[in-house]
Amino acid sequence: MILGIDIDDTITNTSKVVNKYLRQEYPEYDNRKLLSKKEYRRFLKKHIKQMRDEYELKEGVKTAWEYFKENHFKIIIITARNNKYDRNNIKNTKAFLKKNGLFYDKIYFRQIKKGRKAYKEHVDLFIDDKERVLDNVALYQIPGVCMGISSKYKSFSDWYQLLDYIKEVNYGRRENIRCE
Repeated sequence: MILGIDIDDTITNTSKVVNKYLRQEYPEYDNRKLLSKKEYRRFLKKHIKQMRDEYELKEGVKTAWEYFKENHFKIIIITARNNKYDRNNIKNTKAFLKKNGLFYDKIYFRQIKKGRKAYKEHVDLFIDDKERVLDNVALYQIPGVCMGISSKYKSFSDWYQLLDYIKEVNYGRRENIRCE
């Protein structure tokens, strides 16, 4: 079984931390879209290092990863993260994953449209928090699930639920996923 997995708001609580910092800097803030792109970029450049230190794993991530390891799942992390706002972001992302015991077989950074990379890596199931990403992945006939709320995709509020789903639909048996 090959899983494609995003990082921000999929395995971490990124938005929760970012929103906390936004409300501190902009007390009237309640939605990122209220800031211009230029303001938001300036905000990220200023705070990304401190925010990164506060990111935590979502509930059940460790348990799911243990199951994946025990059952020989292949993990391909496909993230849009880059070094744009912090020149050490990629290095620090790898250190975060290692510190938290999250193994992976491959990791790809700077991936906005993740479907093509997931297809090239023969991903059987893609896990992300954004419908637009899952839409892109679906173009390549790869099933996707949403870590969060989605009207289009099977959605989960924590990794315990997601792990139960993976076990239930027997995603460990590759031939049950898709034919190529």
